[in-house]
Amino acid sequence: MSALPLGIQPWELLCGERTFTQILDIREPDRFGRGHLSGAVNVPYRDVQVRAAALFDPTQPLLVVDPGGARAAEMAVFLRGQGLQAAYLEGGMAAWTGPLVRSPRSP
Repeated sequence: MSALPLGIQPWELLCGERTFTQILDIREPDRFGRGHLSGAVNVPYRDVQVRAAALFDPTQPLLVVDPGGARAAEMAVFLRGQGLQAAYLEGGMAAWTGPLVRSPRSP
């Protein structure tokens, strides 16, 4: 596989052209719970700079997801600066047409 581009198109994931074993969803927990990519870890945007670099393996590609793509792009650039192989989902969850995992509601 060539160098990891900063932006990943949703179709690249859907057709299997690119795969990620590490996915960071930076939406708020309630939005994450309503539907997220399989295997995603939720760290809200406000906490990413403090927590995210320590949670992920720098030797594996990391996909950052948000509602529309802009904040995920910002965080992917930040995380690359921290030594992670980060990319973001272009268009965010608004562009995603694939399957979602829903989290059970809290009591």
